[in-house]
Amino acid sequence: MRFFTLFFPFFAKYHNSTLYFLVFYNCLNGDSSTIKSFRSVNMLIRIFCLIVFAAAMGFAQFAPEPQVADIKLMEDPATNQPMVMDFSKHLSGISDPGILFSHFSNRPLLIYYFSPKCPHCQKHFPEIQNLIKEYESKGLTGIAIGLNGGIKKNDIRLFIDQYHAVIPVFQDTDSKFGPAYGTGYIPVVYLVQKDGTFYRYETLNEANMNHLRATLNKILKK
Repeated sequence: MRFFTLFFPFFAKYHNSTLYFLVFYNCLNGDSSTIKSFRSVNMLIRIFCLIVFAAAMGFAQFAPEPQVADIKLMEDPATNQPMVMDFSKHLSGISDPGILFSHFSNRPLLIYYFSPKCPHCQKHFPEIQNLIKEYESKGLTGIAIGLNGGIKKNDIRLFIDQYHAVIPVFQDTDSKFGPAYGTGYIPVVYLVQKDGTFYRYETLNEANMNHLRATLNKILKK
């Protein structure tokens, strides 16, 4: 008995090993009731595990579905028909002065409209650029357009360096893009389809991002 007392802490570290040891020890001493107790404990453990598993499955079934925003294609207020992006608008290439906005027509395109001095724009840019990289192999192209409004080209160049922009970056130097497609707030994301029709995401909350991803998955399968 002294041997058992000394080594019990060691066996207690191992749940099943300890139970088997107790059965063996008590059987040597003629205590067959321990076998029944052991079986009862094992049965209780199994029942408990089944209850926990059933509860987990129940909670999983009632877990709320991810929220997805109801965003429609942008419409022309004059005709109530889907608006088409005008790629002839003049934008100044900042990352590459020789690049033209028209180079990005007739393809799935994600546009990030921003101000380099806007904290929200700074916060969301890495997320959007990573999203573009994620879908690039499936045919998505991405660009960023900095607004005018007193913003200098050097401000945008600094933004490019600071936030490691690898997508082409323009500036709306003539203030033609923002008034035509903007909301007055920044940042704004546009998902342009091959035919030029587009979705506008005025905020980058979870529901809007879920819609953006779902739409990307849909249009890039075509």
